[in-house]
Amino acid sequence: MDKNKIKVKLFTVSDGLVEYNNVKLIRIKSDKYNLLIMEDYLPLIGDINGSITIEMNDNVISLDNIIGYYMHKNNVFELIIKD
Repeated sequence: MDKNKIKVKLFTVSDGLVEYNNVKLIRIKSDKYNLLIMEDYLPLIGDINGSITIEMNDNVISLDNIIGYYMHKNNVFELIIKD
């Protein structure tokens, strides 16, 4: 069984849909709260005005100064970023 099974779907108008598999954790630092999302985390929906870090075993993706909306459900994290 794979311990890192979060799937991230990232959508922007300029880049379209980008998917990342086998994500260990997602860090959200917004102007009102901080979140650490790991495997089997409870369902969430919200907005972000800040930064997000997507951590995989071999790669870390950081997005700073973003405004967007996210949903996490059944180990699928979807993020829409406003351009």
